[in-house]
Amino acid sequence: MQSRREPVAAAPTCQTRLVDIPLAILNQACRIDSRRRCFVDLQLVGERIRREREHAGLSQRDLAARAHLSQPTLTRIETGARANVTLAELDRLAVALDIPVRLLTCGNPVRSRVRIAVRINDVTTGEREDALRRTLQVLELDARLDGLGPSTAQQRKSDGFVPVLDEALSTEQQARVLAQRVRAVLHLDSAPIADVDDLIEQLTGVDTAVLELPKTIDGFTATDPERSTTLIAVRACDVPERQRFSFAHELGHLLWGDGAQVHELSAKRTPGERRCDAFARHLLAPQEGIAAWLSAEKISANCVNERTAALLARHFRVSFAVMLIQLEEMSVLTEKEKRELWGTTGTQLAQRYGWGPAYKQEQRAAQAVRAPRRILERAVEAYRQNMIGVRALAMLEGHSPEEAESRLREAGIVPNPPTPKRANLSRLVARGLAKE
Repeated sequence: MQSRREPVAAAPTCQTRLVDIPLAILNQACRIDSRRRCFVDLQLVGERIRREREHAGLSQRDLAARAHLSQPTLTRIETGARANVTLAELDRLAVALDIPVRLLTCGNPVRSRVRIAVRINDVTTGEREDALRRTLQVLELDARLDGLGPSTAQQRKSDGFVPVLDEALSTEQQARVLAQRVRAVLHLDSAPIADVDDLIEQLTGVDTAVLELPKTIDGFTATDPERSTTLIAVRACDVPERQRFSFAHELGHLLWGDGAQVHELSAKRTPGERRCDAFARHLLAPQEGIAAWLSAEKISANCVNERTAALLARHFRVSFAVMLIQLEEMSVLTEKEKRELWGTTGTQLAQRYGWGPAYKQEQRAAQAVRAPRRILERAVEAYRQNMIGVRALAMLEGHSPEEAESRLREAGIVPNPPTPKRANLSRLVARGLAKE
């Protein structure tokens, strides 16, 4: 899925005038005349203001009060009905929204270049746009934080090497071999994986996150090609095994180099999707590990029942359905036996076999928004240096600005006081004379 590029502003008219905008905040979407006046499409500016206001969860009245404007004035600006908007007004709006003013005047370049491949079922246009918006918020903030300088953490390049697979193998064989090679690179043998998101970051260097997404979207991969930055995100939900599987599934797409075309906008599973499903199964619950567990518990293959399959699923932190498929692949269960056991939920099994309280804690943890650690670290440092406001951190953490500020204060993290700067009067006078 690719975001649509905003149209370039039309030729200057009296309805699109902005006077004396500094060149530092402009890009090619704006036009400059001989008197250094900037012309932009005020309707686009108004749409951007409205979009950013809605993203910040502010009403028109709230934003107008914060920007020291009347609500009717803000309404006219957002609808593009105002014939003239001053830089001072845009600056106050940008400060109130906690964004750079250039995002209002020129739009966000990240929005036009980012590529997102979404793992979906029957997704609607609105749900796809909602996923895009939440993803872009994270990537846009990371791009803004680049201004902090080289000392801040950038996305590192992968140190691991996973050899290319033989395409002559069947889909299931390709998935199993790739999973084995990933485990070999990370020296995991056949043991359970504690944190799949940590594994992804260690293996590939990309960022991972848990975000509030529509129920029709389990996970996705987003890439900003200009900054060589990739984000894998999954949906916050009450099924922790699904989150782990979605992370592993998206890792498969990343390692195979699948683009957005592999994700079809329908409920049908494409060959690429099925291959990544198989990869996730073999990565999380390797057949060698299952066989070793059965051997250690002295359970023969013909004695596997619901309890045994449930304990295996719990050991490898996969869903009951995933474990049943693996057991059928190993010929431990027949297709008929798998069907008879199919359908029991993780909550039911947890209550039935003794890990109910622990499972409830895991469900609560899986429902929490989890920001990319690298980006959150950068954002906290920028907040400490008074370069961004608390709203950006609140967005990352999924908290209200008040809660985010309270948590930061309790941790001893408060913005540094701004450093006053003296104006160079002689330079200002010289610039004024030059303009005349």
